[in-house]
Amino acid sequence: MALNDEQLDEIRRHLDEGMTPDAIADYLGRVADLDLMDIETVRTAANDIARGQTP
Repeated sequence: MALNDEQLDEIRRHLDEGMTPDAIADYLGRVADLDLMDIETVRTAANDIARGQTP
């Protein structure tokens, strides 16, 4: 699963609200009924963004 700009913006918003990358991945996994690979993609992107890296 490749994340689009809208999804990356949503991750950024959650980080700005103080959520951790793990919490974001768990939350989006439940809300969007993602499989484990997609949850890991979200978690990796959130970690990258939190570190100031490009996901």
